[in-house]
Amino acid sequence: MLYQIIALILWSSAFIAAKYTYTMTDPLLMLLCRLLLASLLVLPAVLRFGRSLEKRHWRPLLWLTFLNYVVVLAMQFVGLKYTSATSASTIVGLEPLLMVFIGHFFFRDFARWYHWLCGLAAFAGVALLIAGSGGEGDISLFGCLMVFGGGAVFCTTMRPTQWMIAEIGAPAFTSLSMAVAPLLCLPVSLAFADSLHIDWNLPGVLGLLYLGVCCSWLSYTLWNKGMTSVSANFSGMLTASEPVFGTLLAVLVLGEQVSALSWLGILLVIAATAASVAMPKLLARRHMT
Repeated sequence: MLYQIIALILWSSAFIAAKYTYTMTDPLLMLLCRLLLASLLVLPAVLRFGRSLEKRHWRPLLWLTFLNYVVVLAMQFVGLKYTSATSASTIVGLEPLLMVFIGHFFFRDFARWYHWLCGLAAFAGVALLIAGSGGEGDISLFGCLMVFGGGAVFCTTMRPTQWMIAEIGAPAFTSLSMAVAPLLCLPVSLAFADSLHIDWNLPGVLGLLYLGVCCSWLSYTLWNKGMTSVSANFSGMLTASEPVFGTLLAVLVLGEQVSALSWLGILLVIAATAASVAMPKLLARRHMT
């Protein structure tokens, strides 16, 4: 669980770093550079795991890489271009509820009653965050929908990714997927980026380095390692903490304004996440007694 919490903190800061990177380049070109940086860091591991990977594993690996790294990140960071970091982080908070619904209806991973309750509580907290941000003028419906779409794809691929990691191991999956990610992202960036021009500046470069090293290589390494011992539903519940970290960073670093109603939503999200962690242990103790 600790690995995934650290990964979520890093991911929540990605929206902040991206805002600085957008001062010098297009989101899709930024994504390509970010994935390229991460791929360079895993090259030694790629040489070791690439030779031993069975042929039958390459096709699902490529599909999961394309969905997780290209589709999810492209939708989220293109959406971020049109909306605030606070609202983008808020929309990410819907992922716990998405995870429960997708698992329940499509993967026969039936949710317990407390999953539903905590998921609905997290959704209510996100709704308060959105309601409290109304009228600021920097929140775009299109941007929010793009971020939501990326979250839906992320939740859909969670279980297949977990199965793949169980098959080939977290180190192999992380290194090989990161190595091929920029190759899969290249045609998308070239075809859909508004501009291929880079207006180099120091904040943008530092933001890009942070995205490539911390928010890509390190965060995915920690997240995939945590997936070996944490259920998909519980991983989804942990993502409820991401809008909390993201909102706090947006306020402290970018100076974005958060209303009292939004802070109430943050507290509700924290409470829902804490309850989802504590409830299985409390129920287990009740059964033992």
